[in-house]
Amino acid sequence: MRRISSRRLIASTAVAAVAATGGLVVLTPSAQAAPVDYSTHCTNPFSNPPDGHIQVDTVVTPEKATYAVGEEVSVTWKWVVYPLAPAEIPVVGKVPANSTYLKGAINLSGAQTGTVPVQGAADNPETLPSQPLILGNGEGRFTLSTAGDVKLTPGDYSTWTHALGFDVETKCTPVTPVPVSRTIKVEGTSQEPATLTAPAEADAGAPIALTGAHWPAGNPTVELCDALGAACDAARIAPGNTLAVADGALTGNIDTVATVPAGDYRIKVKVGAAEALAPIRINATARLLTLDPDSGPVGTTVKITGKNFTPNLTVIARGQTATGYVLDETMAYADSGPDGTVVIPDFVASDPSIAAIRVTEGTDETTATITPFRVTVPGGDLDRTVTGNVAAGGLTISQEAGAIKLSDITINGQAQNMTGALNTVTVKDFRSGNTGWTLTGSVSDFTNGRGGTIGGNRFTWTPKVAAGPGSPSVAVPGSAGPIGSGATLASAPNTAGAGGTFAADADLSLAVPAYQAVGTYSATLTLSIS
Repeated sequence: MRRISSRRLIASTAVAAVAATGGLVVLTPSAQAAPVDYSTHCTNPFSNPPDGHIQVDTVVTPEKATYAVGEEVSVTWKWVVYPLAPAEIPVVGKVPANSTYLKGAINLSGAQTGTVPVQGAADNPETLPSQPLILGNGEGRFTLSTAGDVKLTPGDYSTWTHALGFDVETKCTPVTPVPVSRTIKVEGTSQEPATLTAPAEADAGAPIALTGAHWPAGNPTVELCDALGAACDAARIAPGNTLAVADGALTGNIDTVATVPAGDYRIKVKVGAAEALAPIRINATARLLTLDPDSGPVGTTVKITGKNFTPNLTVIARGQTATGYVLDETMAYADSGPDGTVVIPDFVASDPSIAAIRVTEGTDETTATITPFRVTVPGGDLDRTVTGNVAAGGLTISQEAGAIKLSDITINGQAQNMTGALNTVTVKDFRSGNTGWTLTGSVSDFTNGRGGTIGGNRFTWTPKVAAGPGSPSVAVPGSAGPIGSGATLASAPNTAGAGGTFAADADLSLAVPAYQAVGTYSATLTLSIS
């Protein structure tokens, strides 16, 4: 446990100066390099770094005269001219060793277009003001999808610096046109690149439905990358994804782990040499706090326990008055663990005006979590225990109407579809606890009572589900397709605080052969929940 002063908070803004760029150091390029020189304009949240110039080469590995469609290659953002450290670096006075790394993008043009994210290691030497900031080269990979000349051009980049317990990004964009750095020749038959679609946003730990086209047969692997598509990490994807490829189409669900911090990301799916990325916004799981004790006289030592915080960050606790005034002099802090938990064992309620304890991730007030704390007067309070029992309910399903009427058809020599809609199924989960549920359906063959039969595998649905107001669980619809002997209409995952009410329904379709025997056909659709 450590204590942090107000001066340390102010000093944290100096990190921005450490990450800034501001000048040129010309190095001798290698004989095989094809460097390009361009001007950049850099910004960060705390200062305005001066414009500067960089020189970058793009190196493709393996290096050869021609490449083949479908081949995966690596590309390196190779520094030739480094930026300089700022002339003034407040508080720390230098760029600490192994504190700053590159995240950039190499743009593709010509026969193939797109962006290849690259990232370097934080292995810079200690750097004094105005000295060269020797950053690690950036590495990335991509798959060649189109025959012809593919051109590589370095583009936007950022430097990320960690100091005093904080990470600060300095964004740099070109202010002059950037020449093509390298052109490679690709031979073979051009193929449609694989595509990937994800929802715009999802909660950490909740199911995410993915779809895509032009995928080869194989087992998909999934990673969660940063907003540029770099720093990809398979450990941020929970086990048990249901992704599969059939006839080039990719479908299925994935879950992120619950400790993924809120932010903009890209989901990366790979099957063999094919890969694609889809942007997504992840909303963090709600931060939770407990106080032990949650009341006491002035001078009480409080143990603060939290979970679902961003891993490996400094978490700060301060007292807050009833009017919202933050008492900086009560500050205490600790670092969150890799699993997002944090314990601040010795916060002291040293001010009689404390009405709550306010906890933030670093100085980011948007992450504030506030829990009441009551300052008591010895001899002035009488505590009495008040009890009441909340009993768990059950898990049930119901429908206001049972029979389903499909549209009529008239034989015309063509296969046709009878269509209709499932009467809404209401799911009530009043069990409390952490257990989810799955609502499934099965259907018998359709018969007309005179020997005519339509197989139950021709009866398909497109499920839909919506959660009722205040429901803590998130429900997801099942996959569209045949119902047959069993298919999922909707489900809710296992999660803390599960429960709620949900409305599930589906669009229905029965594929009728061209010369089906006439008559009124019926079948039994059975719905069950577990």
